[in-house]
Amino acid sequence: MQKSSKYILLILFLTTVFGAQAQTRRDSLQREVEVTKTYTPTVSDANKLNSMPETDETEHQKPTFNYRINSQPVFSTFPLTPLKAATIETTPHVQKGYGLVRAGFGNYYKPYGEVFFNNLNSKNSVFGIHAMHLSSFSKINLKGRKHVDAPFMNNQLELFVKNSVRNSILSVDANLKHDAFRYYGYPLDPVPDLLLEDDQQINYFGTKQSFVRGGFHINLDNPGAEMDEQEVGFDFDYHYFGTKTDQRENYVNFTVDYRQPLVTGVGLIEGGVEFTNASQIYLPSDTTLGKKSTTVLFAKPAWYIGNKKANATLGVSTWFIMQSDMDTEAKIAPNIRANWAPVEEIITLFAGIDGEFINNYYSKIAYENPFVDPTHNVRNSMQRIRFYGGFDGKLSKKTAFKVSGEYAVIADQPLYFLNENYYLTPLVNPNPLIVDNTFAVLYDDMNRMKLNAEIYHASLDKLDLLLSVNYYSYKMSEQQEAWNLPQWDATVSLGYKITEQLSVKADLFMMGERKALILEYPGPSYLAVAIGPSRKTYTLDPVFDINLNGTYQLTNKFALFAQLNNLGFQGYERWFGYPVQSFNFLAGISYAF
Repeated sequence: MQKSSKYILLILFLTTVFGAQAQTRRDSLQREVEVTKTYTPTVSDANKLNSMPETDETEHQKPTFNYRINSQPVFSTFPLTPLKAATIETTPHVQKGYGLVRAGFGNYYKPYGEVFFNNLNSKNSVFGIHAMHLSSFSKINLKGRKHVDAPFMNNQLELFVKNSVRNSILSVDANLKHDAFRYYGYPLDPVPDLLLEDDQQINYFGTKQSFVRGGFHINLDNPGAEMDEQEVGFDFDYHYFGTKTDQRENYVNFTVDYRQPLVTGVGLIEGGVEFTNASQIYLPSDTTLGKKSTTVLFAKPAWYIGNKKANATLGVSTWFIMQSDMDTEAKIAPNIRANWAPVEEIITLFAGIDGEFINNYYSKIAYENPFVDPTHNVRNSMQRIRFYGGFDGKLSKKTAFKVSGEYAVIADQPLYFLNENYYLTPLVNPNPLIVDNTFAVLYDDMNRMKLNAEIYHASLDKLDLLLSVNYYSYKMSEQQEAWNLPQWDATVSLGYKITEQLSVKADLFMMGERKALILEYPGPSYLAVAIGPSRKTYTLDPVFDINLNGTYQLTNKFALFAQLNNLGFQGYERWFGYPVQSFNFLAGISYAF
């Protein structure tokens, strides 16, 4: 608790001294921040670059591209619900160009290139293309003092079209993403000699892996419609996902939103179907590799009453789940929320009760933890009930805030751990215990409390700010700890425009201690089964990651950029045994056309 208090006090101190940096995030804060200065598009600097490719889901709503590398320095095993950018009121701007080209190079043999193209001159449509390459070809020092090859490559291609259809917006987004890396990690001890042999078959150490995901998203929505207007919208999402280790997945989600004014209040319904199938994954029923399919039918009817100052939504959420390897299930959860604005446009109080079915389909888990066993078949989870509440609003025309808390009861929460096994070999004496370097999954029911505070300041002038702090408390049903989940995390982004040509930015990422688990199975297999595993627990150090970057505008078209990452020289572990690159830098030039 003393360590946690020190870090939280440091965050508050940095926020008070240095000011602020705006950055787009995703969450429920949607208050408007008014800016009277006319908006002039600028090229943002690059964000933190990781030792591995970014694993977050693609953001589909892109009226324009952000000219930046979107990457997170640390990952936890469930969504942290960071702040969403507040709406900025601006006057219409004149399109000054069609796109941007960026190229750079950094240590760890890291080439980088990115191209953006936007055509915003059409009256009723927007068209854009984005392509990016980022890779690294170098070694990383493990905790066991062994330099190992840890290359990665990230390629991305996106195309989108937005078109006005009467009062609605029709969006079509196609994307292709390729991530390549190695299973380079090994926890604590030096890498055993057996794993350094060519073509070793003990575990995945040194094995190359790649993820390829291609798909498209179609959305029809009327963002300007009032609550008392009849409205129909839909989302259609499809992707194909494949791995170098031969796993394949097809994913389809079709959702319809319908709103109908009634004599009293408004009727709401969200419903649809979600389908996934995956092949070459482990099937517990017959202990072989095979195929699995899941179909989820869902409906979420609700009734809305009230007005902008005070309103309530009363509803239920239902799911009908059909899986090829399990019995059919039905789930239900409440969906209730109340909002009250005692001072409109200044502060809003909210509270609610809900629940959520969580489909842990193959690619979702693969991007969440790239180092999980590639044959994984993760059980679905259910957030049975969640109580939440808080308040949000504006401190000024340019500053928004949110304070909230929640308590959730979750069934079958997946938790990641490593196995350690005895290997019988006549060439080695004594016979070694070797840790698998890909994660297995266990499950436990969990009660989770979360407290959150966020501040977002967007001036589009000299100084910007984003501050987010989260505290978590877990109560497990069977497990000793919530393995790999942090007790707290925080983000501070601060930006300052020194001159019209020079702007700088600082990002601070922090995360508390996490507990890791190894299940050790000593002795021959028959003895290990009879005795059972012994538990070995470890504490991962807190993360303190600070990054600085800047952009200098040479001319209206050319600019230089540079970024210094991980200035604390901390090779912190994203996952147990998998440290990130220590201090690294990237520098280059951009051209706007």
